[in-house]
Amino acid sequence: MNTAPKDYSGDKPLQVRRGRVESVDLYEITDSELELLEKGSPVALYLNFAVFLVSIAFSALVALCTTITFKYEIMKLIFVVITIVGTLLGGFLFILWRRGRADVSKTVEKIRGRIPPDVTPNLPSEVETKTPSSLHLPQKPAEPKG
Repeated sequence: MNTAPKDYSGDKPLQVRRGRVESVDLYEITDSELELLEKGSPVALYLNFAVFLVSIAFSALVALCTTITFKYEIMKLIFVVITIVGTLLGGFLFILWRRGRADVSKTVEKIRGRIPPDVTPNLPSEVETKTPSSLHLPQKPAEPKG
């Protein structure tokens, strides 16, 4: 492994543009928190499969309700099984999604809670806001009515 410094004399100078902010908060996070934020919640797939299964079950139910007679009795049984299994599994996956969907939100709240709420400092650069009555402006003379 070569750790010798590289020669950057031929490179163009780097232009850095900076928009100044008043303060920057730095949050330290663990590897597991970073992985969770990177991949998203693992229960997100549950919702995708739940929607898929319930859609298939609904389509099979519509086919069952709109068909008067089936040519083969096994086809009717297949549609009934698809309707029941799709509804039950879709509902189960939806419940699992509802129970676990707050993982990412809880992790973010936990990370944000590591820094106490911000106390606004009185900086000398801040301009006081004054009400019109506190400003000493010359008054216009009242115009005569008439």
